[in-house]
Parts: sequence; C-alpha cells; structure tokens
Amino acid sequence: MIQSGVIQGIDKALSKYEKKGTIFFALYCGNDKFPLVNGLNGRWDEISDCVEELKEYFEDITPDHKKVYSIIFYENAVKPDAKGKISEFPEGSIKFVTSNPEQIQEYISGYNQRQQNYVGNYNNAILSRLEAIEQKISNDQDDQDETQPEPQGLAGIVNNPEFQTMIVSYIGAIVDRIIPIKKQSVAINGVDDNKLETALSILKKHDPELENDLMILADMAENNPGQFKFLISMLRK
Repeated sequence: MIQSGVIQGIDKALSKYEKKGTIFFALYCGNDKFPLVNGLNGRWDEISDCVEELKEYFEDITPDHKKVYSIIFYENAVKPDAKGKISEFPEGSIKFVTSNPEQIQEYISGYNQRQQNYVGNYNNAILSRLEAIEQKISNDQDDQDETQPEPQGLAGIVNNPEFQTMIVSYIGAIVDRIIPIKKQSVAINGVDDNKLETALSILKKHDPELENDLMILADMAENNPGQFKFLISMLRK
C-alpha cells in the first residue's frame, strides 16, 4: 500500500520538484543517511540541470512501488557532517515511488490472479485425489464378498486410510504456512495466545510462503464452509 502523500511515478515527482524545488538538493532512498545524488553545494546553476541529473540516475532503475525516495531541497548551499547529518532546516521535500499508477495497478492485478490460480490449483488437486480414492473404493467393493459389506459413498471415503492421510497432509500444509503471530500479534477471544504462538513458530520453520496458504484456508472457510468444516473435522480425528 502506497503511503499518503507519496507521488506515484518519476516524471510526476520530478515535475513537481522542478516547479517548487531549488538547486540545493539531495536524493535519498528510504531511511538512508547518505544521498544517492546531490547538489547540496550548488554544483548546477539551473534546476533544469538538476532534473536532468536525476532523470539520468533513474534510467537504469527498475520501477518499484515498495521503495520510497525523497528529494530534499534547501534555500542555500549546505554541507553534511561526517555522519551525513545536515543541521539546516530544509526548504521542502518530495516523496515518491518510481512506479506510476498503471504499473502499480498491473502489479496488484497480477498478484490477485496468482492468488486465484494458487487456490484453484489446490482445490483441483484435492478433488482429483478424492475422485481417485472413490474409484479405488468402488473397485475394491466389487471384489468384496457380499456377506461382508463395506461402507459406501462418503462414509467409505472418510474411513479410507489413504483419504485420511491425504486430508491430514493437506490441512497440515496449509497450517504450516500461517503467518507467525510474533510479527503481527492479534488478540483473539478464547484463544490461548502462548500456545498458538508456540505452535505457529514451530510450523513456520517448514515453509516460507505462509501467507498464501492462510489465504487459501480463509477463502475456503468463507466461501465453502461445508468443505472447510469437513476438512477440519478429519484433521482432529
């Protein structure tokens, strides 16, 4: 999410700087102490020259909406100390990201599509496994003595060891990827925070993409509660 007051796109940011800035400037990335480009000593006579220098710097920079840059400018020439600190108060500043609105929207759309594909692939995988298990049970039943009937339909699937193992592995893989509570602590009524935090810290060790499977599990709970409750009940057996 782009912070409030942050300009989207290099061209728009430099246009604003050219209108309101001064030739005594410094370009920073994030919380860096030392500037990437600077004219703090007034090395360029015209602000248009400063803009061209900044444009040249960004020519080889890949657009990224996660990195926030700042152009800080002063009324007169200034000199940072050995630690990069400037005692003078700036005339103004401009914060921006290198991605323009269209590039940011394209990234968001692509992310949403990847999430949908991820969920769809998991659902297709489990349905395929269920069909295979049901077919195996059906074939086994054809070979059974009629005097010793076996559970059929859903009951037969649930009691099948292969199905139970598959369900436990499927739910386990999703739970393995839940985001650790330490990084984003949220109080939930009726939940033992210490026990939950300990369990999730252990599970985190086994997978680096926890947030994706959390979304899968949440999507299933929200949009297919029957399937969600059925899978959870199998995990508890």
